[in-house]
Amino acid sequence: MLKHPLGKAALVAAAVAVFRALSTLGLELYADEAYYWLWSRRPALGYFDHPPMVAWLIGLSSAVFPGELGIRLPFILCGALAVLFAALTARELSDDPRAPMYAALLAATAPLLTVTGTLALPDAPLEAAYAGAVWLLARARGRRWAWAGLAVGLALLSKYSAALLAPALVLLVVWDGELRRELRTPWPWIGAAVAIAVFSPTLLWDAQRGFASIGFQLHHGFRPQPSLTMFALFMGAQLVAPGPIVYVSLGALVRARAPGWKRVAAAALVPIAVTIYSATRSHAEANWTVHVIPPLCAAAGAWLATRRLGRPLILAHVALGVVVAGVLVWAQRDPRFAGQAVYDRFHGWREFTRRMHEVTAAGCADAGLRCDLRDPYVVPASYQYAGEIAYYGGWQRLGRGITRASQLDLWDAQPRPGEPVIVVADSPTTFDMFKAHAQAVERIPPRVWEVRGGNGELIRSGTTAPFTHSASANLAR
Repeated sequence: MLKHPLGKAALVAAAVAVFRALSTLGLELYADEAYYWLWSRRPALGYFDHPPMVAWLIGLSSAVFPGELGIRLPFILCGALAVLFAALTARELSDDPRAPMYAALLAATAPLLTVTGTLALPDAPLEAAYAGAVWLLARARGRRWAWAGLAVGLALLSKYSAALLAPALVLLVVWDGELRRELRTPWPWIGAAVAIAVFSPTLLWDAQRGFASIGFQLHHGFRPQPSLTMFALFMGAQLVAPGPIVYVSLGALVRARAPGWKRVAAAALVPIAVTIYSATRSHAEANWTVHVIPPLCAAAGAWLATRRLGRPLILAHVALGVVVAGVLVWAQRDPRFAGQAVYDRFHGWREFTRRMHEVTAAGCADAGLRCDLRDPYVVPASYQYAGEIAYYGGWQRLGRGITRASQLDLWDAQPRPGEPVIVVADSPTTFDMFKAHAQAVERIPPRVWEVRGGNGELIRSGTTAPFTHSASANLAR
């Protein structure tokens, strides 16, 4: 089997999964991962920030496999699937037996896929489902359309950006004569119906809430905040994210003649174009185009398989990807990087929540309050703090975050009558924001007892209950 091109590609995908799993050992949950774990404690058809797939996967896996690796495992497997689907798509584009292996190597070592195919984020299931949809669409005929519809529905359940496949298909109706002929059969319409059926429960969930989730993402993506600096950073990140060699096939995609190439081109280039437009208006993030990287790798693998310099270019890409992955793993573990995001995001949360418990208990005793620290009411600085407090601190009765709307707003947990309120803020400014909001909505008395952790010492301010606790950056880190 390993002599078959796809067998070799499957071996690459398996090796990537093993490496990524080992690379996460000893790393605490990144704040977004902990936040999505918090979602998984309350299964639903949708959530404020994203569709539900990320929470469903975490819920299923963490129920069987304990710890951080149990949370990340399905996302590591999704990352491996994206590699395999890139290889399958390359086989649809080229008869050269090297094409699937080349595509798999490109996808396996693409810098951004190394990150998103490791962490418990919505990107990994989006990559896998979108890459699967593109593979099925590349030469879709007959019943294959139904399977493509299922993949599209799963991509939509992972992240709303999968919806950019819709304008891509509209373009294809004009560009792809074979697709127009297929539209005279029932199968493409059956595929569309399958995609809608899979996604419609989440769409209905959001509609019942005034499209809070989709509206938030549209505002996030197209809010008018143009910045030439941010646009330049975004474009630079797009060059690095898949690896620059992946873009060698852009000319072939733009000039596509075969139906398979046209379909891959539309599925990859339309989302890129829309996201670049978004970047001219707002602060676009590098991972917004992550789902098109496997199709780009497929096209690049197919194109390079027919070129004399194909093999050395593939080796150069793999070497670059291995170096990037090695540096990333090193930086995430070496304490000399403490103070840098690459290290701090994965360390210190257990210690933070331990000290949070100690400072809160001491503050309650000092204030003469009877605080139930097994299940207190907590107002976190942000959704990031909420996830870490819940996972490592065990406090899951959380009020709305102070600094940004999130799923916590939809849950809208309230303190019990007369119950002390614990506020975990990341700075005095954040705590002042909480006090101003609390006074405005009259949910707690205007005077607040604050215990702020500064280098492990208690500093009191205010003179009356309810007790609140501000865990400053000094306490957290």
